[in-house]
Amino acid sequence: MDKKIKSAQHKKLVAVENIKALERFKQNFKPENVGEIPEVMESLEQHRQDFFAAVAKLEEYDDTSEAIQACITDRIDMEERCRRLKSFLRENQRKEANSLNDSLLANSTLAFGRPNTSNIRFPKIELPTFDGDSTKWLSFRDRFVAMIDASVELPPIAKLQYLLSSLKGDAAVPFEHVTLTTENYSVTWAALLKRYDNSRMLIREYWRRLHFLPAIATESVDGLTSLVDEFVRYVNGLQKLHEPVDSWDTPLSNMLLMKLDNETILAWERHSVHKKKDKYSELIEFLQDRIRILKSSQSISCDRIVAPIKGAGAHRPTAPRRSVTNAASVQRNTPVSSTSQQVTCPLQCADHHLVRNCPVF
Repeated sequence: MDKKIKSAQHKKLVAVENIKALERFKQNFKPENVGEIPEVMESLEQHRQDFFAAVAKLEEYDDTSEAIQACITDRIDMEERCRRLKSFLRENQRKEANSLNDSLLANSTLAFGRPNTSNIRFPKIELPTFDGDSTKWLSFRDRFVAMIDASVELPPIAKLQYLLSSLKGDAAVPFEHVTLTTENYSVTWAALLKRYDNSRMLIREYWRRLHFLPAIATESVDGLTSLVDEFVRYVNGLQKLHEPVDSWDTPLSNMLLMKLDNETILAWERHSVHKKKDKYSELIEFLQDRIRILKSSQSISCDRIVAPIKGAGAHRPTAPRRSVTNAASVQRNTPVSSTSQQVTCPLQCADHHLVRNCPVF
């Protein structure tokens, strides 16, 4: 039991010292420290919970009246200290929060940081979105940090609003009940980073997507365009994760070649027949040129087919319309020989018969 009491007392002491450190932050506070307030408030709440958890353990291990009274006194004292510190932090943060209405412009328009531009209407900027696709995380993270997280004009509660509105699909599910408070921005952003900002898992996912890109069976402009664009996107993601992509000419080139149609492979072989080895950058450049050539030739072929039809249509002579009635009248006015002469059907049937015996008529 003594060991348990000592352990609880140690945890209580650690929590008290951490709260003292936060009180020193209050004493030495300067206006430029306002950006640290969300982290300080988060730490304060955590240390407060640790303190009261340790006191609860002490009450459990030592239920004498003297020990209980000491714990009650410690609780009251700590509650007052935390309340004063939290009030100070909120008061200083309120000055920053007063700019919220100016920062959240109509139609999600963002104004970046000039105090003298209140009368200027900025063009609408669409926020980046993220739906949980890990191969799109790096792009979303960098854009959101540049547009929202790094902005010193936006208060944390506004950043949280932008963050939650940017999450879609699977990425939004874990955060759908997050309350719009100043403290929750840093917590939510940290949780999102912990969930998706894992370079080891991202590298694996990029490699997996490269391997399972569907191959092209026949030559197709759309298919080739989609394959090249996705392949380049995944390789650029690996490069951003500091993988040595520049030295992977052979594996990347061969992986891409195995997904191409026979006509494109043959064209590449003719193009690179005198080269000593395949280079990934040259293969990508060749494929992009091929896509442009195929699109251009496809467009010219369509124009050549459509143009004569339009020209001939304007001068096409009107052919007399032939009807069954007209054919019957012609047949009726034609004299029939009494001999066994074969009569040709005016409706162009294979058998020789009069129109009145024609099954089509």
